[in-house]
Amino acid sequence: MLYNRKMDMEKEFPRSTVSFNELARIFSYDRALSLDVREASKEDEDGIIIHDISFAGFAQVRIQAFLVEPLGEGSRAGIVFVHPGPGNRSTFLDEAKQLAGGGVSCLLIDAPWSDGARFASRVMTLSDEELRSWYIRMVIDFCRSIDLLTTTPHVDAHRIGFVGHSFGALFGGILSGVDARISSFVLMAGVGSFTDIALLNIPSLAGERLKKFQAVMDPVDPIHYLGHAPPSAVFFQFGMNDTFFTRQKFLDFLMPQAIPNSSAGMRQITISILQHEKTGVSG
Repeated sequence: MLYNRKMDMEKEFPRSTVSFNELARIFSYDRALSLDVREASKEDEDGIIIHDISFAGFAQVRIQAFLVEPLGEGSRAGIVFVHPGPGNRSTFLDEAKQLAGGGVSCLLIDAPWSDGARFASRVMTLSDEELRSWYIRMVIDFCRSIDLLTTTPHVDAHRIGFVGHSFGALFGGILSGVDARISSFVLMAGVGSFTDIALLNIPSLAGERLKKFQAVMDPVDPIHYLGHAPPSAVFFQFGMNDTFFTRQKFLDFLMPQAIPNSSAGMRQITISILQHEKTGVSG
């Protein structure tokens, strides 16, 4: 079964009508399903190995990825990287090489928005309900990335991290509440609602059309999941000079973590970055 369709996701339902556990169940899937990992090539580069691989997905038929890992034996941490748009699996490749040199295995995937034109075309042709279902399948694919990483030899399944930038950070926000295997998150320049992203890219989204979009997408908005991240550590990076989002949008993304929906301990750090696209520390 691809994911739990007990609740009919083709119909609109206000978040207030369901519990969090019911809401999170829309991302359920069978972890026993084969990943069907295929390796196209591998390269030995200064003591690390870069595997060019693909694996079976739900939002995409095949997910292209780089698995970057150190040579040798021994237990190691693992990190999944999800790039912004525009971007692709090479976006964080330099960082992954550096981490692999220090003994960390990194999985860098091509998200559906790695082909910007194709992604935009599909977003514009799908109904709101179809788009929401597609986003749900993307979350499942990111969970399957964790499946792959945790079954990679020498990777310690108890030391798994996730790095997401921009659009990748929004999906990371969802994962923080639905995949307890990830113990640490770095969420860069994320916001709490997919409507915020849509408003940047769909000028015609206004009035009743905007209200319907907001209502349909609400169940998958990251802001509902971040408060359930504890005891995972969440490291936020925000842009004080961001050209796309206001300071308040970033604060809205942060607040669910500041007031967690869990009695478990919560750790968070916030820093500012120069711009939406850059990751250097300012101030």
